[in-house]
Amino acid sequence: MKALAAVAFAFLAGLCAFAPGPASAQPRDNVYAVGGVLVDETAANAAAAQQAGFAAAQRQGFERLVRRLTIPEDLAARGMPPADAAALERLVLSVDVEEERRSATRYVGRLTVRFDPSGMRSLLRAQNLTVVDTRTAPVLIAPVAASEMTPETLALWRQAWAQGGFGDELVPLSTAPEALQGAPAWAAAAPFAQAAGAASVIYATLRLQGQTVSASLVELTADARRDRGEVTARITGTDASAMRAAFASLADQASVRVQNEWKGRIATGGGQRARISASALYRDLAQWTLIKGALEGAAQTLISEIRIEAVGREGALVSFSFVGDREQLGAELGRRGVTLQDSPQGPVLRVAAR
Repeated sequence: MKALAAVAFAFLAGLCAFAPGPASAQPRDNVYAVGGVLVDETAANAAAAQQAGFAAAQRQGFERLVRRLTIPEDLAARGMPPADAAALERLVLSVDVEEERRSATRYVGRLTVRFDPSGMRSLLRAQNLTVVDTRTAPVLIAPVAASEMTPETLALWRQAWAQGGFGDELVPLSTAPEALQGAPAWAAAAPFAQAAGAASVIYATLRLQGQTVSASLVELTADARRDRGEVTARITGTDASAMRAAFASLADQASVRVQNEWKGRIATGGGQRARISASALYRDLAQWTLIKGALEGAAQTLISEIRIEAVGREGALVSFSFVGDREQLGAELGRRGVTLQDSPQGPVLRVAAR
């Protein structure tokens, strides 16, 4: 009996030890990082050119971050908040080099600019701008091309997505591996979506007509197909840099469309925060660890303020806040291997059957 009691005690201690803490303690600073900032600056010498490049990156990064965190209608009504060099110096935590090229008088770089979250929120709110920094589940982007496109053109199209810094957006956009090609099909895309932890895939199909490039956007989930329209851009030159700029514009337009829809849901109440209590049922410590991992993973997107109200050998009572609706919440936990179902006793969390 003493041995059995010791085993039970150890098991319960393990459950408590693995209990997730408050999700608010988890940093979301990557929302305040702007990657894929392209600069090309010329000055009297190499050092001055680099300094000009970093200053340009800070300005570009600031404007991109303001657009990321605000509602488009609010920003159009109130305008871009002013930020001089001194203000940017206070707001910017670091400028990180992704890649760079230098000459005696020129600096070309792709940079990531990281901003102080508290400072940015204070600045935006002082301008009466609503701050939206709640992330949701990632979306996988499949950059594909019409049959007449060359492999080199497709490679540039993929590069626009992979190097655009879209993974830090409120709706993180992850670029699918090159192996995902062809017409939009969930059966082909599903394994790649699962590997990326994404609940949906957007096929971005590139087409070229004269000096105009376009991309049609089709989003797929396990249950639905949705046409997200088309984005277009002009090619303003004949070299590869002009093509890259046009592709970057297409990718940015597509991302803005996805991001603004999410922020619109937040602004109209679809993203209001609610609280839920659920019974987490499990057979053993391994299953509890999986449930805990799903909750902690979802704390990067929809949920926060996780609390363990009670814990036992075969179940625990947990509560947490979440943004969005129950369908979104179920999908977010489901892609992490946990089901959320209603029962006569209330919501129940279980490890999904494999």
